[in-house]
Amino acid sequence: MKINHIITGFVLLLSLLLLSCGPILKVIGGLHDPVVYSQEEINENIAKLPIKLNTVDVQLKKALDEEEIKAFIFMSIPYTTYIYNSDNKLLCYNGETSCVIDEISELQNFTIDEKYVQCESLTEISYFQNALIDFNDVIGKTTLVSADEISHYTYKVFIIINTDIAKKSIVEDWNYIYDSLNHNENIVFVRVWTDLNENWGLKKGKKAKFKVRKVKGEREVEVFLKDLPYIR
Repeated sequence: MKINHIITGFVLLLSLLLLSCGPILKVIGGLHDPVVYSQEEINENIAKLPIKLNTVDVQLKKALDEEEIKAFIFMSIPYTTYIYNSDNKLLCYNGETSCVIDEISELQNFTIDEKYVQCESLTEISYFQNALIDFNDVIGKTTLVSADEISHYTYKVFIIINTDIAKKSIVEDWNYIYDSLNHNENIVFVRVWTDLNENWGLKKGKKAKFKVRKVKGEREVEVFLKDLPYIR
């Protein structure tokens, strides 16, 4: 799958986000380029967020290829959120496979059961959207050791996060997501960190460069991500 296919899917997502006001402001204002960190530094980044008994922090596996890593980074911009039920089936919100932070406010006064249903057909989705569709695929792409770690929960919420994209708003944004959904019983939050890791063969301290361009005459923003700074 070519990375431009992922970008095409993401342009469509951003065109929808232009109707809201949260993450899209980060895009129009300029995205912060992801930095390559050491594992110790990533641990420090993760430690900045509040830790609850029902939160689990995982990272991307070293074995992921460049296109997969880029797809996850793109998903970090709107804090893409996936919710699975007790049978590990993906739930849909208004027919969509994921929810972004702007929409989560609508869930504060409702339970997941009231607003989500099990997704029926997932045949016409892009690679970008498909990155976390299958629950077992989640396990394969992240450092979550086993599904058994969270199997006893009724709801499993996966949130895609990147330190550099979120910047100073990361704690506030996380608290907002957590507080909006935590009233649901027996729920676990899995924070999937997409911080670039030098252990993946990347040059520590280097950046992956974003390029953002508003489509002339359209309510869309194109986002491009150049090659990751691998050690060649």
